Amino acid sequence: MGLDAAPGTGAAATPPRATEAGRTGRRALASLRLHPAVAVVVGACAVLFRQAMRSALAGDVYFHLAAGNWMLAHHAVIRTDVFSYTVRGTPWTADEWGFEYALAWLVRDVGDVSFWLVSAGCCTAAVVLGVATWRRNGAGWLWTAVLSCLATAGLLVGLAVRPQDPSYMLFAAELLLLALARRRALWLAAFPPLLLVWANVHGSYLLGLSLLALEVVWSVLPTTGGRLAVSTRLPTRAVAAALVASFAATLVNPHGLALLAYDLHVSTSSELTSLVSEWQSPNFHDLFVLALVVAPLIYLLGTLGLSDRRVALEDVVVACGLLLATFHAVRFLPYLVLAWCAVLSRASPLRRETIRPSLATVPLAAVLAGALLAGHHLPAGSPLRGRSSWATPVQAAAYLAHRPGRVFATYWWGDYLTYVGIPVFVDGRTDLYLGSGVLSTYSEVSGLSTGPDTVFRRFDVRYVLWSRESALATYLSHDPRWRLVLDSGPALVYEHLGTW
Repeated sequence: MGLDAAPGTGAAATPPRATEAGRTGRRALASLRLHPAVAVVVGACAVLFRQAMRSALAGDVYFHLAAGNWMLAHHAVIRTDVFSYTVRGTPWTADEWGFEYALAWLVRDVGDVSFWLVSAGCCTAAVVLGVATWRRNGAGWLWTAVLSCLATAGLLVGLAVRPQDPSYMLFAAELLLLALARRRALWLAAFPPLLLVWANVHGSYLLGLSLLALEVVWSVLPTTGGRLAVSTRLPTRAVAAALVASFAATLVNPHGLALLAYDLHVSTSSELTSLVSEWQSPNFHDLFVLALVVAPLIYLLGTLGLSDRRVALEDVVVACGLLLATFHAVRFLPYLVLAWCAVLSRASPLRRETIRPSLATVPLAAVLAGALLAGHHLPAGSPLRGRSSWATPVQAAAYLAHRPGRVFATYWWGDYLTYVGIPVFVDGRTDLYLGSGVLSTYSEVSGLSTGPDTVFRRFDVRYVLWSRESALATYLSHDPRWRLVLDSGPALVYEHLGTW
């Protein structure tokens, strides 16, 4: 008669290692169960890359790249103008030097795909940081998916290879850090390094400091009831210390305290408002822009009036402040949309979400992202082609690069001339020319409110690079002292005959 087998040692027993392996496998499988709304978030991020991959380069990116290349070559921060013939040698507070240096380094060492990574990559990071913030604020996954689409729509307005895109990411990071700090004040220690980076990338670090200053105000205000109230107050001493330390961190830049005065001056310049479209009010005839600005406001007012949802006062104040800023300058629209999302994350119309996580989410997200990214796209780093005045005058610049003589070109095309090494009358570094009279002179020549030849004589201009079907091009075509020497793509090149 055989002996009875000990418990767990019989033929049908599961070996301990196999049991542990099974548990590990089940845990790994469970980790792949994601809410289907995650696929929508992935799709929204794919839309940003889709737009970047189908967008060519034009305008400001070229002067940023030129400045970055100069700094790489000279191993120093650029401090004076070396690209124009109108204000050459003038001190230049390159407040975006960190972005320019990083962009030039990435393009040199990583390749032209860096243009996509800088624009779509930073905006995607802003969406992901936003998702973390909205979830922290209590939004369910379905409502988070809706907010991710709203955020993506707003970021598409500002999507370009410019320092604004890293700034959107840093703004989203600050909103997340504030949400984290409301549960654990230790997160306030992350603000000084955040503001240190921000101050060396873009002048909107002033917005970051303003948000921290508001938190100091909320921490000392008396408690109020109602559905519109401060969600969680931060410790006054801790947030005040974070503000002081963050302000000190912004002074760690090549320009020191002068950077603050400079950025305040640029932000309040009436000359910028009158000349640069992104510093002007939004075009509310554009239904897309109108919806991004007004629709969240209407929803918020409806929520406060018709539901019992609690809304964070601090988020509403930030959004309303950015709403006023957007009415003044459309460049604030992406920040506004991110702020709207933070407000609405606490105002979901969905009382309960019944959809459960699924293993199908990962393949669904992959298929959706693949479908959005598939199809024709432009080679990374391609200049904008065509006959529009927004296109890049590649052939005309190549023609002028081998000919002596100064060139008078459009404000938009001056950036590309700067990039290829042709001295310019004016380019996208608008702040550099403030107070010099160059911008007003350029506007007068462009609009023919002054005699162009008077200005051209004063600056010894030999070539004019201008867009077709424009007032100045018509004037030069009828002036016997000027001859059309090149008609290529979007540009016409006129040469002055003889000497001044």
